[in-house]
Amino acid sequence: MNRLAFCLYFLLFTTSVRLSATHIVGGELTYKCLGNDTVEVTLTVFRDCYTGVPWFDDPAAIGIYDNNWILQSVLVLPLDSMANDTLPIILSNPCLTVPPDVCAHGTRYVAKAYLPPIPGGYHIVYQRCCRNELIRNIVNPLATGITIISTVTEEALLACNNSAVFNQWPPVAICVHEPIDFDHSATDPDGDSLVYKLCTPLHGATMQFPMPQPPNKGPYQEVVWLDPPYNLDNVLGGDPLTIDPATGFLTGIPDMIGNFVVGICVEEYRDGQLLSITRRDFQYNVADCGRPYAAFFVPEVICDTLSVKFLNESLQTNDYLWYFDWEGDTTKTSGVYSPTYMFPDTGYYTIVLISEPDDPCRDTAFQTIHLTQSYIDAELAFQFPECDNDG
Repeated sequence: MNRLAFCLYFLLFTTSVRLSATHIVGGELTYKCLGNDTVEVTLTVFRDCYTGVPWFDDPAAIGIYDNNWILQSVLVLPLDSMANDTLPIILSNPCLTVPPDVCAHGTRYVAKAYLPPIPGGYHIVYQRCCRNELIRNIVNPLATGITIISTVTEEALLACNNSAVFNQWPPVAICVHEPIDFDHSATDPDGDSLVYKLCTPLHGATMQFPMPQPPNKGPYQEVVWLDPPYNLDNVLGGDPLTIDPATGFLTGIPDMIGNFVVGICVEEYRDGQLLSITRRDFQYNVADCGRPYAAFFVPEVICDTLSVKFLNESLQTNDYLWYFDWEGDTTKTSGVYSPTYMFPDTGYYTIVLISEPDDPCRDTAFQTIHLTQSYIDAELAFQFPECDNDG
């Protein structure tokens, strides 16, 4: 390393402490073989453009380490002011709206690197601190940075291999209680086999030294899940997030509002031989998207009374329509928020509550209740059904 370059790294390293902030949303590193032991490295970084500061690194530094974590070279990449954009907010349902404080801004850095094949291959690394302090599923997110890494094996270099590239970035915002159905697949230009898995994101950099240039050597610590309830088997809460190992299709239903860190790894194999690993670190913003949500409470079994009180638990709703005998007499209705209804007789009744009944985005909740009476049988033995009049 020449003296001028060393002075540049030292200057950036010593001034980086002033640049710590809560802005990192995620990113990934990929590479493309150009031949003659040269690869094109692409670093993609996303920042929070609503609360996050500072701007993207200018320049950004990528460290290239061998398998023993000995630094081989450093790529210093200037920021291309034309290569950044704000991600669009795309929701799966036209009835949903996202709060205005959801925003993610991305950029790309591209550089060439000389990577002759060596035993164990290389680790291509970028680090930055810090993450959004509102993240719910990891410990101390404000002091937790990010390590974006791509692992390139010797076999990949000998074969002039290209890394797998994810086809699209996940939605910036998703809606609480709405299913996640996202194609998180990648494309491999060499036609190699890809295996997808959820993986724990990596910690990197610190509040004291938020922009290490060059990045610190590994191995790197994983972020610490706030467990319980969050861990790799339940990243978002609710119906756990899962990914199909063969297709990369991501599914789950979040039941908590907030920001959540997620990690996806794709392993690339050729004839059973691991060639490379690409990690993606990203953040889901789970929001209350404003859709009417119908819900109510009433005991399932009610004894010795025909008068029943219904407790409305709906959200984002101003108008209501109740049906008290959905499968029998649909003229028995009410528009009261939490009505009390006198049923004509004992028996089974299907109750329906529609939130915003005149809106195309209305929601509907169903429940069957049983009205009965305690009684004495022919042998004078008391028979009591399992009543729960008070819930």
